[in-house]
Amino acid sequence: MKRLLLLIATAFLLQGCTGFLEPVAPFDICRDRVRSCWIRLPVGAGPERRALGTELQHWLQQITGIEIPGAIGLTSVTSGNSIHLGTATDFPAEARAMRLRELGPEGFVVRSERGQLWLLANSELGLQHAAYAFLEYIGCRWYFPDPVWTVVPKHPSLAVTVNLRATPAFGYRRIWYGWGARTKKLADDYNAWMKRNRQLGAFQTDCGHAWERYVPAREFEKHPDWFGLVKGERKPMQLCTSNPEAERRVVEGVLARFRKEPQANMVSVDPNDGGGYCECERCAALGSVSDRAFLLASHVAQAVRKEFPDKWVGLYAYAFHCEPPRTRFAPGVYVQVTTGFRYTKLSFDEQVTAFRKLGAKLGVYDYFSVYPWDWDMPGKAKGSRVSELAESIRHYRDLGLSTYDAESSCNWGPNGLGYWVASKLMWEPDLDAAALVGDFCERAFGKAAGPMRRLYERWASGERFAARGLKLALLDLKEAYEESAPPGRKQVSASETRTPSTEGDAGVCARLDRVAMYLHWLRLSLDYDRAVRDAQPDGIKQSAKELIVFSRRLLDTGLIHAYPLLESEWFKHRFGALLKLKDFDPKEAEAWKKERTDIPSAEETAQLFASGLKRFETLTAVEIERKPWSDKLVPVAERLPQAVKAWGEVPRSPLCVESGIHHFLGKEGERLSLTFTPFDAGHTVDGHWVLRRVGDVKPVAEGDIKAEKGKPAAMEAMLPADGVYALDPGTGYWKTAELGFAPRPLSVWAGRADEPGRPKGKEFRLWLPRLDQPLYFYVPRDVESFVLAFPSVGQAKTQLVLRAPGGKVLLEDKDVRSGDQVSVVVPPEHRGAVWSLSLASLRCVVELCGVPPYLARHPSELLVPNEVLGGTR
Repeated sequence: MKRLLLLIATAFLLQGCTGFLEPVAPFDICRDRVRSCWIRLPVGAGPERRALGTELQHWLQQITGIEIPGAIGLTSVTSGNSIHLGTATDFPAEARAMRLRELGPEGFVVRSERGQLWLLANSELGLQHAAYAFLEYIGCRWYFPDPVWTVVPKHPSLAVTVNLRATPAFGYRRIWYGWGARTKKLADDYNAWMKRNRQLGAFQTDCGHAWERYVPAREFEKHPDWFGLVKGERKPMQLCTSNPEAERRVVEGVLARFRKEPQANMVSVDPNDGGGYCECERCAALGSVSDRAFLLASHVAQAVRKEFPDKWVGLYAYAFHCEPPRTRFAPGVYVQVTTGFRYTKLSFDEQVTAFRKLGAKLGVYDYFSVYPWDWDMPGKAKGSRVSELAESIRHYRDLGLSTYDAESSCNWGPNGLGYWVASKLMWEPDLDAAALVGDFCERAFGKAAGPMRRLYERWASGERFAARGLKLALLDLKEAYEESAPPGRKQVSASETRTPSTEGDAGVCARLDRVAMYLHWLRLSLDYDRAVRDAQPDGIKQSAKELIVFSRRLLDTGLIHAYPLLESEWFKHRFGALLKLKDFDPKEAEAWKKERTDIPSAEETAQLFASGLKRFETLTAVEIERKPWSDKLVPVAERLPQAVKAWGEVPRSPLCVESGIHHFLGKEGERLSLTFTPFDAGHTVDGHWVLRRVGDVKPVAEGDIKAEKGKPAAMEAMLPADGVYALDPGTGYWKTAELGFAPRPLSVWAGRADEPGRPKGKEFRLWLPRLDQPLYFYVPRDVESFVLAFPSVGQAKTQLVLRAPGGKVLLEDKDVRSGDQVSVVVPPEHRGAVWSLSLASLRCVVELCGVPPYLARHPSELLVPNEVLGGTR
């Protein structure tokens, strides 16, 4: 029964192996640690096949506890109880019966029959996939490259009933590290992970920046005419593609590569990264940068196909050459359309359609993690956000893109779950991403699956990271340690919960320790950032040292991308405050990088984890309940008048915004006339305003508004219908103004402007708010807690005061810093009420999380989503 449950529990993972067939018969691998089968290799099996057989032996021995021997030369189906590793060439009759040819170069079949287990494929690569798919089927997992994250089930008795057919959705799949794997351990771990998770593929791509390969910058001194003319001067940045000799060098370089590496499928002809494209008359006559880059690619492809009819040249649709060219592509040009650096007005889908019409074969180049974009923070990179990854991968499959390149980082702490899920979805995009997350949590963490799923799903939501999120993660991990402790030992002390009762528990504890190490690194990062904000030299130096030393110690775990942090140009960005300290010698930082290279032990990790719990013991931390508020806004004064009356007579506060979208109720035929009054004589009204009806894309009206410094200006617009309108006033830095709205239902949106998976909005930023100028918001009856986030504050500290009707102070915090998130627990008696928010700050961005994100000058003007007050969405 246990074996049957095992197969049922693991089968979902490989439902991506398309075309499940009715199983023929069960196949016994062993019974009660007694071997029942052999691994059979065909006559003439080469070293690659032998190595695969040895690998399969190794993992089956790990699972069963016994050796499954191998044999060469027995290919007959009557050769005993056998696991057959072969290709269609080895077993042509079986391959025909199993319709193997339909599955393409990477396709495979895993099929059990009475006395036979077939692992058949169309190529050695496909056979490798078959072996690892079979091992996954019986419960093996290689979640992250670090062997700590390998999960191997233990089954002294093992029988399988299986019939899998698989071919990947993308012909090449690559999750790769910017800056690469910089130690032998990282490289070995990464290569093994790629193999075991069936990455790469038969249709190898090469589309990266490449002109430097063929015409290096060192040639500039002798041949400046081969390089681009920029502002009247030749510069060694890009090629002059109209120069016949420059084109000849590219053609020869590509041909030489194919002659040297006949196994290569594709060679890149993509321009160098960055700008500096040629502006000479001959290049200008050829057209845009896109026209020239893709024309050169077609010329190279024509030369290549004459000598190598099945080879390809590749390049990106990226940055300055992301627009479709005017001319069709020659056969043999492959284009990867990038999801970032898209300097075009076309949508991604429109780009794909346009390039396809011009004859290019297409793939996608995505960005799962770019180090200076996310700095190894949880939820920051696309690689953390599992649902977003799943939607993207399915969409790119539906667009017919044939390969998937994903620029990533060696940061498996925040992004590892996403990377692993993506590797599965690249084979079968229709797999259930939530089920894959469940598989990870249940197998990697056993009895601790619940709290660990909560931790990873919080990161996957993409919420901003701050001390609040770290406190919640520490509490999740504390619960996970307790759940994984032996029965009867539910201790609170982290150091006491590491006594494993089984080998499986030891693996769980080791993985929990890895998460604890990453959380400690996050704590050190927050400590350094706070020291920088406090501008305390001793604090900056000490916290920087701790962060640098610990980062190096984590290098070989792959939890963080330690190399670019410590050894690239981004070290100066991350530790700029340290390097600017008076009398600080940068050689000290170089010494810190070498001070320790050992990975923290279990005992040390326990101590670090316990200190983290102690550190944040008094911090209130609540979850953010993500609610999809509608934009159907209604006045609180009409639906809940008593909530407004509870405030009595209070003055209307000024609302001076650096940026923010004003929502208001308007009437058909109303002439909206507004005066923009600068904050003070140092501010200038100078911007472009846009007025829309909420829900409409096309503006009702828009225009420029400008006045002399310190002087007001006015705008007018006619409202075409009754409804809710949204006005972006176009204010900005040193262009702060108060808009002269008369009393009316009016609120400013104060949600998250860069919410993952949504179009970027306009953040709500106040210029210089004062405590005597409160703004008002609504706390619904069903809200028990919420969060106020301050992503950016223009001075060291901000003072925050929350009040209930009547002026009762519900929360006061005099030490809000940039990046802080303030957790608010709502007293039952103050739910379903209008609250006030007062700030003393400078250039303060405010986000309301978990309550309707609208702030008003006066309780009577407050607008909230209709469903909040009992209406429909």
